[in-house]
Amino acid sequence: MMEPTGEIVLRNFRLTLGRLAALACTSVIAVTGCGGGDDASGSPKPTAAKPTAGAGLVPVAQACGGLFDEAIAKEAREPNGPSKVYPVKTKSTDEVAKALDQESARRSTPEDLCTLTDKADGKELLAITVAWTPHSPPSGRSVHYTTTVGPEDAGRLLVACDVGSGGAEGSGEDRSLEFAMRDYFTVSDHSHAKLLIASAKQITSKLDCREAPEYPDPKVVAPPPKRGLR
Repeated sequence: MMEPTGEIVLRNFRLTLGRLAALACTSVIAVTGCGGGDDASGSPKPTAAKPTAGAGLVPVAQACGGLFDEAIAKEAREPNGPSKVYPVKTKSTDEVAKALDQESARRSTPEDLCTLTDKADGKELLAITVAWTPHSPPSGRSVHYTTTVGPEDAGRLLVACDVGSGGAEGSGEDRSLEFAMRDYFTVSDHSHAKLLIASAKQITSKLDCREAPEYPDPKVVAPPPKRGLR
């Protein structure tokens, strides 16, 4: 005896749903798996990509090899700044330190530490350089920060570091490194001080300065801006 037509339709309907579910699972299993995920919500966990110079656009907070903290990155993004920047390929910190150690001129050609643009071969947003200079920090200090005006000369840091090369040792003259910045983000002077001091610490830690520089607190040489101001 034949079964009622309605039961045949119901069974076929259930089989069709089962086949569709199996096909759906098969089509997505390579991406997310079926019936589960990386966490309780089923969403994959984000992976932290460590950017390198010339790697393409990266978040501002990852710029300059980690010199930018979130406070500086927030300033750079506001009010209309980019959320991502392009790190132009420069020498590594070790390579820059080696070049400075071998430099014999009293005043050397600036070495690029970090250069950021809005895209590949795009508009410059920020640049930090370092070079030997015959000038010394005033008043016997080993480090001196100077507030400057305008994006082309956004801040300078003079750091005494006599490594005894180029005839400086025993000449009665000290050698100093001058760290300079161009800034078209127009972040605060406090951020300039933080970036320059952090850059200088990276370089002098790799040089054999006869006396270790005594770096000031950025808050002392350039107080943080009041809320709403830079």
